[in-house]
Amino acid sequence: MDTILKVRDIKKDSILKGISFEMTEGEMIAIMGPSGSGKSTLLYNVSGMDKASSGEVWLKDTEISGLSEDEKARLRLKRMGFVFQMMNMLSNLNIIDNIAFPAVHSDKKDRKEYYRRANELMDKLNISKLAERSIKEVSGGELQRACICRSMIMKPEIIFADEPTGALNRTATAEVMDAFLGINREGTTIMMVTHDSKVASMCDRILYLLDGEIRGELVLGKYIEKDGREREQRTANWLSSMGW
Repeated sequence: MDTILKVRDIKKDSILKGISFEMTEGEMIAIMGPSGSGKSTLLYNVSGMDKASSGEVWLKDTEISGLSEDEKARLRLKRMGFVFQMMNMLSNLNIIDNIAFPAVHSDKKDRKEYYRRANELMDKLNISKLAERSIKEVSGGELQRACICRSMIMKPEIIFADEPTGALNRTATAEVMDAFLGINREGTTIMMVTHDSKVASMCDRILYLLDGEIRGELVLGKYIEKDGREREQRTANWLSSMGW
């Protein structure tokens, strides 16, 4: 597979201390580490939402850190998707309007196509019946799956997810991870910050951060459900060896 993301010696103040790694197209990696290790800072700097002190980030042939703020904003809209722990939906819009909003707001000419795409995504993630509901009328897991639909509305090359299951119970977490696994199997690259070892065990690879540096890496390969328990145990053992 081709390389989609190259991170070269990224530093951010005293938080990130020269981080380098690569991702291939269609890969799903988890970023783990204790609180304060720099996980979310890494995600924000790699995606261009924050400006690194030094280093380079390449999304295919585009060097992100060298772009202007307007260029970064367009890049995030067109080529990236984002899912956060805090599900930032607009309370005055129903679910499908929230999903379509970023795309329609940027290009009103293709409104019908974006709503067709929103319906298609909701169907894939089993939330079609929620289209006309308020965000207050759905569960946390359903709302997060709607957020994943929103992140996919522009057909991004990569999704950045920051603790996407952090506020969910186990049942909702399983539903959300099924959604992530589904879109990843269809080819979307995913970089996910998580504290949840079970969530991390479903990823292809785990990077462990400590004090702003990558201290370890665990390669698991593509998730196969029948191997779930073995992967969980392997991940738990590895995290223990990292001092988790």
